[in-house]
Amino acid sequence: MVLSNRLCVCTAIVAVAMAAAAKPTFAETEEAGAFELPPVISTASRLSAGLTSSSVTIVDKEAIDRHPGQTLPEILATEAGLHVRDIFGSGNSSAAVDIRGFGEQATQNVLILVDGRRINDLDLSGVQFALVPRESIQRIEVLRGAAASVLYGEGAVGGAINIVTQGGTKKTGVSFIGTAGSFEYKRGQSIFQSGGDQIHVALSADVTESEGYRRNNQLTRNIYSVNITGEIDRTAYRLSATYNTEELGLPGNRVVNLPANINLVESDPRGAQNPLDFAEERGVRFEGGVEREIADGLKLSVDAGYRRSLTSSDFIGSFRIDDRALSTASINPRIAYNGSIGGHSINFIGGVDASRTTAEVEQRFIGFPGGADFDGWQSSVSIYGQADIGLTDRLTLDAGARVVRTGVKLESLQNPNARVRTNETELAANLGLAFDVTESMEIFARGGRAVRVPTIDERVGTQLNPITFLALSFDLKTQTSWDMEVGTEFAVGPVDARVSVFQMNVRDQIAFTPGAITGFGFNTNLDKTRRRGIEAEAVADLGHGFTVSPRVTWLRAEFTEGPFNGNQIPVVPNLTAGVGIGWTGEHMWANANWRHVSDQRMINDQEQLFPEIPAYDLVDVSAGTSFGPVSISGELRNVFDESYFSSSVGSDTNPNLYGAFPLPGRAFYLEAAVDF
Repeated sequence: MVLSNRLCVCTAIVAVAMAAAAKPTFAETEEAGAFELPPVISTASRLSAGLTSSSVTIVDKEAIDRHPGQTLPEILATEAGLHVRDIFGSGNSSAAVDIRGFGEQATQNVLILVDGRRINDLDLSGVQFALVPRESIQRIEVLRGAAASVLYGEGAVGGAINIVTQGGTKKTGVSFIGTAGSFEYKRGQSIFQSGGDQIHVALSADVTESEGYRRNNQLTRNIYSVNITGEIDRTAYRLSATYNTEELGLPGNRVVNLPANINLVESDPRGAQNPLDFAEERGVRFEGGVEREIADGLKLSVDAGYRRSLTSSDFIGSFRIDDRALSTASINPRIAYNGSIGGHSINFIGGVDASRTTAEVEQRFIGFPGGADFDGWQSSVSIYGQADIGLTDRLTLDAGARVVRTGVKLESLQNPNARVRTNETELAANLGLAFDVTESMEIFARGGRAVRVPTIDERVGTQLNPITFLALSFDLKTQTSWDMEVGTEFAVGPVDARVSVFQMNVRDQIAFTPGAITGFGFNTNLDKTRRRGIEAEAVADLGHGFTVSPRVTWLRAEFTEGPFNGNQIPVVPNLTAGVGIGWTGEHMWANANWRHVSDQRMINDQEQLFPEIPAYDLVDVSAGTSFGPVSISGELRNVFDESYFSSSVGSDTNPNLYGAFPLPGRAFYLEAAVDF
């Protein structure tokens, strides 16, 4: 722990002061690179509006391809201000990415998008990151704060992560990728590509099998997709379809009862509390879009999509079965302009987002009659606009707003009194200023309002009768927040850096509250909460192919009213930090990454009664080489075999009893790819 603290202090000093030793002047002409938005971005992104007064990080394709991480959450975990929690170590649907301290509710407060379209479902299931092959990603855009709510809609209270797959080189031929590693991990991918600029077709198959780190943690996943893209004259189009299946064992937690001298986290971390529980999913997605350049700097685009997922979770150990079907249809027309008006430069994007989700939920208790069935739908129509306006050569105004109209209908077939049908209108807004102190240094300040509407799952779990298990109410308030942020982005010599300070005040945060007396819990609106923090990250080119990228985030998330006033929000660490080191040669590369996560409260420990989740440090390394059409890479994760967990739940009735979810120890993976 002493070593971790010293490393964190060193990281903070380096990240904040790397470039401070050199003083930028007006004579300098080198442009900022790592954290500054490109001036024009394709229709796959809505960041063409600029957002120069917001904290944005762009992770490029080279950094993604050479990152020592098998999954997208593992890659995102090494970005400043992002904290990733996992339960079983599968790294995809079991992982949650948190921006700015929402803890257990991170998935509902951070939007995950692919080419500008959300992939979060309107239930409490995890995001299926595996549906986006790492090989197809061109860049990842991380947008922090309420500005994301204006661009992408409700639910982006903490921020948004947009995974861009469009705009890459259109290849032809066949590629095969094979990966094998610890815990009997096996993955095979095949990609067929053909065509040119006018029409290009890509077919892919992705099959993964693993026994998992824990017993009853086996994973089988299959993903098949087809993508058609092209451009004729000034019109670009795309069509895609994806079918996926997944089966995952659910081993449950490892019990710790210190007075009884029971600690399965230490004595049997790979065991299973629930050796028969499992979940399975079947899903299909269809998406299409067209973009037309109707004049210089003026583009009109329309996206549409449909997705349907069928999930079944069998909790044999607790005699429960949960089956659900979700279907979502959406259409998103928008217009983008990049030019000047009245002598002022302007980047603008605006449009309409419309979607409708229908849900069918069936819950049963094994061996008992009856159960609970829920049917309903949730619709959303919003109008938005976001612009960057150059007031002077150095001063830029960011302004944007979104009006969201949401409709919900939900009812329980067993209890006619438990039903809700509401319509409400909410506003998200963003306003900021950015000033170029020099050509390579910018300071910015912004503020904004974000909203989050309760999901169907959260309404279903609002409150149950402890005797009949029937729903009593579906009433939940819409969550709102106001945030403020000031910061700077600058480039000095070989260093690019970003530092920002922020505060976010949240009203009616939606969360799960355990029932200490009945043993049952329910979703509710919390008392007011607040988040304060500072983020710093930097990238430095050391020469001879070496780069170093330190990062540090300090965050205090706490209740500001009610019985928990002053207590920390659970599963939000105060300190996350890390350093990445990379080397690139002519045909070889190597990377190493250290990540520190400080102590944090257990998932349901608002009262701060239980021991904290211990801090942990992880070191991952990777290296690769290529020769002709063949490339080989290897990855060693958790080099020092750290014993750790990032999720833990305390007993509703016993403060000495809790369950934790141990994560994998040292693991090795080897990947080989060949192009024909």
